Amino acid sequence: MHRESSSGGTDRAGRERGPAAPLWSWLRRVGLLLVTVVAIEYVAVDLITGARQSWTSVGTAAPLVLVLAFALEAASFGCYSGLTHALLPPATRPPYLTVLAIDVTGNGFSHVVPGGGAVAAALRFRLLSRAKVPAADAVATGAVQYAVTVLWLVAAFILGLITAVPLPGTHPFLKTAAILTVVLVVTFGGLVAVLMVRPDQVVTVTHTLARRLPLIHPTAFERLVRAIIDQVHLVLGSRAQGRRTLLWGLGYWSFDAASLYLSVLAFGDAPNLGGLIATYALVSLLALLPITPGGLGLVEGVAVPVLVSFGTIQDAALLGVLTWRLFGFWLPVPVAGATYLWLRVRVLPRMSRDHGPG
Repeated sequence: MHRESSSGGTDRAGRERGPAAPLWSWLRRVGLLLVTVVAIEYVAVDLITGARQSWTSVGTAAPLVLVLAFALEAASFGCYSGLTHALLPPATRPPYLTVLAIDVTGNGFSHVVPGGGAVAAALRFRLLSRAKVPAADAVATGAVQYAVTVLWLVAAFILGLITAVPLPGTHPFLKTAAILTVVLVVTFGGLVAVLMVRPDQVVTVTHTLARRLPLIHPTAFERLVRAIIDQVHLVLGSRAQGRRTLLWGLGYWSFDAASLYLSVLAFGDAPNLGGLIATYALVSLLALLPITPGGLGLVEGVAVPVLVSFGTIQDAALLGVLTWRLFGFWLPVPVAGATYLWLRVRVLPRMSRDHGPG
C-alpha cells in the first residue's frame, strides 16, 4: 500500500514538473563526465608521468612496508563495514560478511561511474533492501554513518593542523579550512542537539516542507526522518552503542591514514605526522564531494603538493599517494565485481528463501 501511494505521488509531481527534471538530470551527468575527463587529462596523466620519473630517482620501494600498508587499507574497509553493521537495527541486521560485501560493492562501483557517490548509495541501498533491511532503516543508517565519517575527518583535520602548523602565519589556506571545519562541527552539533531535544518539532517541520516539495512523498519522508532521529537517539542514548560507533569510525579513518603514511614511508621518506593527518583528512573530505568518481584527480592533485608543503620529498610523496590510491581506489573495483556476483548468486537468493517474499 505504501509503495503504491508513494509511486502515485511521484508520478503526479513528475507531471507537474514536466520535462525540466530529465533535462537537468542529463545536464548534470554530462557536466560530471566533463569534470571527470578534465581531472584525468590534466591531473592524473601528469601525475603518472611524474611517477615514472620519480621511480627511477627513488629506487626500489620497501616491499614489507607496502604489504603492511595494503593490510591496513583492508582493515580500514573492515572497520567501515563494522560501522555499518553497528548502526543497522539488530532486528533486521544482516551478517557482517554480507554487510562487508555490500559496502565493498558500493565502494568499488563509486569509483567507475560519474557522480559515483550517488550511484553507489543507490546500489548499496538496493542491496541492503534485498537483504531484508527496511528502506527507512537503510537510508537512516547511511545518513548517520556519513555524519560520523565527516565528523571524524573534521576532527582529524583539526588535530593534524594543530600538530603540524603551530605558527599562525604558516599555511594560511589550511588555516582558513580549519576555521570552516570548526563552523561545520558547530553546525553538526546544533543539528544533533535539535534532533535530541525537539524531535517532534523536527518531524512536523520536515513533513510540512515535504508537502510543498515535488517528487517527495510526505509520509515516506516523515518515516525517514523518524528513522534518522531513532538512530541518533540510539547512538547517543546508549553508551555501548555510542562507543562501538565511535571506535568503528576511528578505526576506519586511522587505518586508512596509517596506510597512506606507510605508502609514503616505503619510498624512503617519513612524512610529518601532523601534516600527513591534515592532508589525509582534507583529501578525504574532498573525495566525498560529488565531482569526480571517488575524487579521482582531485585527491592526487591536492595530496601531493600539500604533503610536499609539510616537508615530504616530492618523489616519495608522489609515489606514496599513487600507491595508496592503488590500494584504496583501484583495487576495490575488480573486488567489487566479485562481491556483487557473490551477493547476487549465493547470498541474497538464500536470504530471500529464508525470509520469504519481501
